[in-house]
Amino acid sequence: MKHAEKLYIEINTAKLDFEQCVTHKKYRKLQRYSKGLPGTAYGSETLYVNDTKYFLDQLPKALLDVEIPHVFLLDISTPACEEAVLPAHIDINKLCGINIYLEAHGEVTTFYDWDKVDRTSTYVEEFCAKKHEIWLMNNQQPHAVKLVKNCKRRILTYSFVKTPYNKVLQILKCTLQKAVN
Repeated sequence: MKHAEKLYIEINTAKLDFEQCVTHKKYRKLQRYSKGLPGTAYGSETLYVNDTKYFLDQLPKALLDVEIPHVFLLDISTPACEEAVLPAHIDINKLCGINIYLEAHGEVTTFYDWDKVDRTSTYVEEFCAKKHEIWLMNNQQPHAVKLVKNCKRRILTYSFVKTPYNKVLQILKCTLQKAVN
């Protein structure tokens, strides 16, 4: 894949206390990338996570030496709607993210290329993360999520605001390769 990579690292989420998470930001505004794409738009929100140090300490030091990411909980409660989508968007103030899928029910994340001239999004690739999987995503590439009716989607995310996807991926691959040898 060009815009996402499944990671084989361990992140212990046992200390995540959902009751202690409070709203950081709600996302409802449509971006141009969703123009002409199917589905009923639905929003999401990020929440502050308790004990971020605990989660940061689990990332490789080489990555933390480049940037200390923000740690959030992404939370989406999907309505009783067959066509609910998190519309195509890029994440504002986030270049890439390491996502730990705490609750997943077959949602599909789709990446698009944006044609500035025609003002249209064209399919590039997609993935379907399973519960407990960890994925690195390029959040500056337009992407959408086809949601599953009546299901909650929760993701613990490390949000990198200065370090691009390719650099984070390079550091992780180098760190993981050293751990294997």
